[in-house]
Amino acid sequence: MSDDNRFWWPFDLSPAEEAATGAFRERMRREPQALDVGAATLAADLLAHMMGRHVHGILERDSLPHTCHLLNGWGNARLDGRPLLEHLEPFVHRDEAGRPYILQRDPEGEFHPWQAIAYTVMAGVDPLHPLPGVRASFRDIALNSRQLNVTDGIELGHLLYALAALEPEPRADTAPFLMGSDVCDVAALMERAVDAHHHGGFEVCRKVHLTEGLCAAAANIRGMERFRQDAQGFLDGQLDILFVLGAALEQVDLLAARGEKGGPGTLLHQLRESLLIDSPLENHCYYVGHLIELATLAHVAGFAIPPETWNAMAFVANRLNHTFPRFLPHTVFAECFLHFGHYRRAITLLMEVERARAEGRALTSADFARYTVDFDQLPPLPAGVSLDAAGPAPTGEGLYTLAPPPVGGRPEFEAIVARYSKGASAHLKARGGFTHFRRMAPPSWPRAFHYELLDYGADVGAEIHLESEAVRPLGPRVEALRDRVAGRFPGLDVTWDGAWSRGRGRLRVLFPAGTPVERVAAGIQALVEETFADLDAAASGLSVPVAPWALPLATPATPSVVPPAR
Repeated sequence: MSDDNRFWWPFDLSPAEEAATGAFRERMRREPQALDVGAATLAADLLAHMMGRHVHGILERDSLPHTCHLLNGWGNARLDGRPLLEHLEPFVHRDEAGRPYILQRDPEGEFHPWQAIAYTVMAGVDPLHPLPGVRASFRDIALNSRQLNVTDGIELGHLLYALAALEPEPRADTAPFLMGSDVCDVAALMERAVDAHHHGGFEVCRKVHLTEGLCAAAANIRGMERFRQDAQGFLDGQLDILFVLGAALEQVDLLAARGEKGGPGTLLHQLRESLLIDSPLENHCYYVGHLIELATLAHVAGFAIPPETWNAMAFVANRLNHTFPRFLPHTVFAECFLHFGHYRRAITLLMEVERARAEGRALTSADFARYTVDFDQLPPLPAGVSLDAAGPAPTGEGLYTLAPPPVGGRPEFEAIVARYSKGASAHLKARGGFTHFRRMAPPSWPRAFHYELLDYGADVGAEIHLESEAVRPLGPRVEALRDRVAGRFPGLDVTWDGAWSRGRGRLRVLFPAGTPVERVAAGIQALVEETFADLDAAASGLSVPVAPWALPLATPATPSVVPPAR
């Protein structure tokens, strides 16, 4: 398989690995593979039911990166009578002109620019789908989110993929994008993406989304056709990785047939080390899922996918679909749902693409959306199929491991959160599901301004945080409350830390280790009572600017129908 003339290739395989990978490729050229649709359907259904057990808890984390991965793996699902997309509403801000947008590369918004937007497009959601709570369409919110808050081209994959669907016809007056202090049009973004694909790091999903975005943009955005050759070269290199993964799964088959394990010294171990996936089954699903997703989306965009690559996709999907259901009941699913979400999107999209290819037609939006789950009415699993663990995990076979459970939160801190929330008003209950902090603030406040319970490992802070430039103007108002708050908590350490969060500041009441749970819970309630009236009007009236200068309004291709506020 070694080829010094490849346009792009990220691995340096040993001779044994090259031989195994080349042999697998030749096998895929000789032996047609068919996707086991029954196994793929059952795998998708199992992941739907497993997510049904966890979806509420994941949403309670109050994290857009987690919410958007629900959209990625399970579509614009119905949950408690509402479409999942409406759970993006708390992350929508308004600039000075009242335009809706989502913060990019920000703790209160996207982790990667346009990630949630890309996954919504990938889920087959109509761009004019309304978000009634913010009185705007999904497309309007996306196209106003042009301050990217990054400078590295490796971050541009999700954006380019979604932009190809939402703004394929840029005009001379189309608003630019901001990368740091640089003002970029689409061509400049593409140039940065190509350079990053050649020379940048692999920390953003191993550049798979970057390839995805380049392919979609080169195929669908007017004027970007000149990047198509680059996109095809990157695509070819990415999809060649399927043959390395296939060789690894072949080794699993061989070791299983001999009753052996896949530890150090085996070719399986070497291949996994080169792929940087180690032995957790979740990692195999993650990498395979990303690559199948890329291949199917590139096919939809009109890129050439060789027959042996289609065969390799069917092979690796069949192997994992017959393997992971035995392991699934033993996973810490809520901690690895991103891995399985990408995998579910991939295998369901592969089924749709294979069906459309057999029928000689292009994929439609309905095909993209067909995998969408209705959590309110999940159909029953087949008789004899269960998600409950029965007996020990199959990890004892020595071929796969599972990711270990995370370290849990302190029981004392969880008790404080529960005690506080029990007596708090509905709009100030603790939100989030992270183990060491919870936030409290009404929906009318900017998300970066909030009360917070923060666990320091023994001490616990009842605090007021300012976590973005938009809320910096509230700092003097909070600082002025310090003496009054200190009077409410005699004997405790009450400080205004003006250097915290890049000089935005925080007010902290620190409860020392050993303070009774009920006293800490009452303390955060007392902090709210003492300060809320002074802060509410100013915080509720604060706009969250998107940039130092106003962007032109995004112009929809067709008028958006904006429903009245609920």
